[in-house]
Amino acid sequence: IFAKAVVLSTGGCGQIYSRTTNPAVATGDGTAIAYRAGAVLTDMEFVQFHPTALYLPAAPQFLLSEAMRGEGGILKNIKAERFMYKYHPDAELAPRDIVSRAILSEIRATKSNFVYLDMTHLDRKFVRERFPKIYTTCLQYDIDITEDLIPVSPAAHYIMGGVKTDTNAATSIKGLFAAGEVACTGVHGANRLASNSLLEGLVYGARAGEAAGRYMKHVKDINSFARRYAMTKRRIIKKGSFDIDKIRSSLRKMMWSKAGIVRCKKSLNEALEKLKGWKRIEGAFLKIRRELEVKNMITVARLITIAALLREGSVGAHYRSDFKELGKDWKRHITLHL
Repeated sequence: IFAKAVVLSTGGCGQIYSRTTNPAVATGDGTAIAYRAGAVLTDMEFVQFHPTALYLPAAPQFLLSEAMRGEGGILKNIKAERFMYKYHPDAELAPRDIVSRAILSEIRATKSNFVYLDMTHLDRKFVRERFPKIYTTCLQYDIDITEDLIPVSPAAHYIMGGVKTDTNAATSIKGLFAAGEVACTGVHGANRLASNSLLEGLVYGARAGEAAGRYMKHVKDINSFARRYAMTKRRIIKKGSFDIDKIRSSLRKMMWSKAGIVRCKKSLNEALEKLKGWKRIEGAFLKIRRELEVKNMITVARLITIAALLREGSVGAHYRSDFKELGKDWKRHITLHL
């Protein structure tokens, strides 16, 4: 399919992590496609993790809003000890990245997989009426949030980086526009504030459509794109030469442990070495959707890991245990392109 203009609005890439609040389709397809086409990407190291997603083996990683903590919910480890005051003076009301790291620290210290969100000390009627969706969803898994402790753990939630765009949603490639989580307008900086992405999507979604419409009026011939594409050759991997589900699972676990909430040079280099082993999949011509998704997941995972290695400092959602301070030149943007 060839077009005079294309608007990317494919969402994020949370599925590259073993725990995510994102839907199954959030595999970074638009980001990977744009990168392979030569578009400039920026801020890929900034991945936001939501601190409280439901942790039950048989349940989806359902997001438990920070409004629950805003209304008085408290976090406890599996020993029933409240812990957030050890990490930040605002305790449960600290920024997402700090709460996520604190929970991860408690999980590791107690050798568990989760902590608890406790709402049981609050008025039951108030909790049910204030959080009706969360209440009914948790009930499906035999958890009454007015009576029971809720097992929670952080999960990948949003990526601030993406395809670099200007104020009209135009990318570095003429005729290619992007809006939403796939794009990086820069408005979120290194750590998005809750719900700001909805406003960004409304504004830049409209701008992308308008700009693409204006651009198309001046494009007379798209045959050159077709000719260029026809000349492109890609190596075909024979069916059955790799286990796509095994690779997908391995990738997600590896990114969670090596390039997740807390990173360091050693873990990031280990991730890159593992990703190099899947390089042939990135260069393959694939047709099956699940294979294409894994191909794109590998590309995006590699870009996140490279950017995280390059930023030798901690800022916003990007935290390096070996560079805990901002670091020099921390205000710069890291850009990646072919």
